[in-house]
Amino acid sequence: MPEKKHWKIRNAGQAGVAQPRKKFWQFRNATGESAELLLYGDISNETWWGDEATPRQFSEDLNKLGVLTAITVRINSGGGDVFAASAIGNLLEQHPAEVTAKIDGLCASAATIVACHCNKVVAAKDSIYMIHPAKIGMCGYVDAETMQQYLDALTAIRENIVTLYARKTGRDKEEVGRQMDETSWWTGEEAKDNGFVDELIEDEEQTVVENRNGIIFVNSVDSGFSLEKAPKFVQDTLAAAPAVKCFVNKPASTPGTPSHKEEKTMDIKTVDDLRRAFPDLVNEIETAAAEQAATAERQRIRDIEEMCLTGSEDFANEAKFEKPISASEYAVQAVKNAKQAEGKKGQEHLNSMRNDYEGSGMKGVKSEAIPPKNDEFMDAIKSVGSRK
Repeated sequence: MPEKKHWKIRNAGQAGVAQPRKKFWQFRNATGESAELLLYGDISNETWWGDEATPRQFSEDLNKLGVLTAITVRINSGGGDVFAASAIGNLLEQHPAEVTAKIDGLCASAATIVACHCNKVVAAKDSIYMIHPAKIGMCGYVDAETMQQYLDALTAIRENIVTLYARKTGRDKEEVGRQMDETSWWTGEEAKDNGFVDELIEDEEQTVVENRNGIIFVNSVDSGFSLEKAPKFVQDTLAAAPAVKCFVNKPASTPGTPSHKEEKTMDIKTVDDLRRAFPDLVNEIETAAAEQAATAERQRIRDIEEMCLTGSEDFANEAKFEKPISASEYAVQAVKNAKQAEGKKGQEHLNSMRNDYEGSGMKGVKSEAIPPKNDEFMDAIKSVGSRK
């Protein structure tokens, strides 16, 4: 068998590029004697063929959960490495717990291997199930002998998968082998009719299928399949929903080179759709909005405090906390209150003057008549003043 670094066998339609190894699985919600295994996205970025460390790590993570009676394997995956899927499936099958596979959105290619190893498979009614032949990705040049080794490996892998499918469905190996070779896409109901799914459920969240730049995403997970290869029912689903087109900056593949804009078309109808498509962006927007709201609130309280007049502290506190209003609304109401207070004060002053007058005893007193002018007296004065 050729060295691992020269080849990779997958069951997901994409050869992919080797990435640094990291966990693609997540054990969570371990309570009592039950736990969940989350398989979302690609099943292993590198092949597990000849790899001892990664399968051992998965086994150790599983054993750390302690005694379990129930494990739910939540799947939304376009597949990946055959050997990784087989190793995970066998470890789950050998576990004493009752293992249930729950297909949240997409179960395709190598992901179906994991599902078929579980005791029971349940799927959302609008989920998608897909089986197809195993494929191999090669790097570099090979001779005829090496090529034959590849073919022998593919033949053995196909036999193992077909045997697993036949055991799960109760159908003949020839029939399931033909369905696999033809690449079969099914709805959840069709997968049940073909024996791959045991039970259909009404899922809490609707499966979201998107066309992102010609690639199918299911619940924001890259399926690894192009739109042109999608079955008719998937294309009909995409065509029935309005698409939202946006542009995003795609990082340059080579450091130092400028980035370019990549067009992506997505079916986004709700805030939840947007959150699933761009969780980091939505979180950034919500965080910025919360910070802006906090800053605005602090400024509102500060403005009200600066406008507060002596004697109106109760009204200011009410405007700040008990019955919050904007600073501009507070200013308008404060002016109205001031005018009302000034008018009340003026009226009180007039009332006080009236009371003082009525209580002084002057009311009813009449003034004496002014004597009439003495014309002779005035004429005498004038005559004295005119002497020379």
